[in-house]
Amino acid sequence: MAAAKFSVTVTVTVLLAVFFFNLAKSQFLCKQSSCRGDFSVAVRFPFRLKNTQDSRCGFKPDFDLYCNNRRQTILNLPDAGDVAVLFIDYKSQSLWINDPDQCFPRRLLIDAFDLKNSPFTSYYRSEPYTVLNCSYPVETLPFDRVRKIKCMSGGNYSVITVPNRDLDMVNAFLPSQCNVIATRRLPSTRMELEEGMVVKWSNPNCGNCEARGGDCGFKTNSSAEIQCFNLPKSGIPRGAKYGLIMGVGIPGLLFIIGLGCYVCGKFKAFTRPNRPTTNLSLSMGHQPTSAVAGLDKPTIDSFPKIQLGESRRLPKPNDTTCAICLSEYQPKETIRTIPDCRHFFHSNCIDEWLKLNATCPVCRNSPEDSSAASTPSRTVSMSASMSPRSVASLPRHD
Repeated sequence: MAAAKFSVTVTVTVLLAVFFFNLAKSQFLCKQSSCRGDFSVAVRFPFRLKNTQDSRCGFKPDFDLYCNNRRQTILNLPDAGDVAVLFIDYKSQSLWINDPDQCFPRRLLIDAFDLKNSPFTSYYRSEPYTVLNCSYPVETLPFDRVRKIKCMSGGNYSVITVPNRDLDMVNAFLPSQCNVIATRRLPSTRMELEEGMVVKWSNPNCGNCEARGGDCGFKTNSSAEIQCFNLPKSGIPRGAKYGLIMGVGIPGLLFIIGLGCYVCGKFKAFTRPNRPTTNLSLSMGHQPTSAVAGLDKPTIDSFPKIQLGESRRLPKPNDTTCAICLSEYQPKETIRTIPDCRHFFHSNCIDEWLKLNATCPVCRNSPEDSSAASTPSRTVSMSASMSPRSVASLPRHD
């Protein structure tokens, strides 16, 4: 009996060691982190969070980020000061930045925003503009390229930007002369001026590694060479590999443990001839069926929301339509993103969806760290039959 117990213990120990060893090999060299804890802005190599991650988790001090008292992810640029990082796309090696106080035009016009001494470059072209301060409200002008800066304007005055080539025509149209604040090269698109700026970096080049599902980082703790680690050998995405490990390894391990206990019990009964033997049987009782349904409201509310500006521009330019209600996004609408897969939807649509389903309606991945509620099988069968087209009755956004 002692030998049988020892054999089962050794088998379980070896399986546990193999399971956790294989899982550890697939982990990030440095675990990603975030300021909010929900990975709305996931920080990993070449970036790192100061005072949270080791210095070797970041490429250079130029890529160091920190969390301010509003839990915003902040990047300090040498000639531009602190900017808030709204989104990082590691595959395209770009990030969306904005002013922490949501007035990016003021940074461009007054603070002489400059990227020349940083590893980042602007994603869009610019042209010379003249900035005017008019002592009266300016609501609309018949010029497509004249823009009012709302965060710098008041009830009885307006700050507008005018392309230098259109300045004479605009001055002739205005009811009275406006004061010139500055002449600057500004982004040509409204999104770049009002809602922040998309900037790119080229070194280190980890975009290809990220696109192939690997982890980018230093080759060794003492080396400056960059290497791609943990590339999927079978082409299976990293998330799917984790799912297979969890879905097959844990049940198999529990089965072996149960089998070992069963064998030990039988052996124990067999070695006690003086006691009446007991017939052992495994009964498979019918238990009420329950399954994971939707997410609770605090989990849904923790997913990041963004209010679109006039340009309706998203970090992923091809995501122009809500996959649930099939309506295009419109200015001033509020959208929500699922942090794990970064798919966007109308906030109302995805909120109603996630109440009934714990997976993304596009890729069917389950959000990380979500707490799904258990409901009777009747409710689960109803929610499982829903699809993005079957929820067209949800509120549409015109």
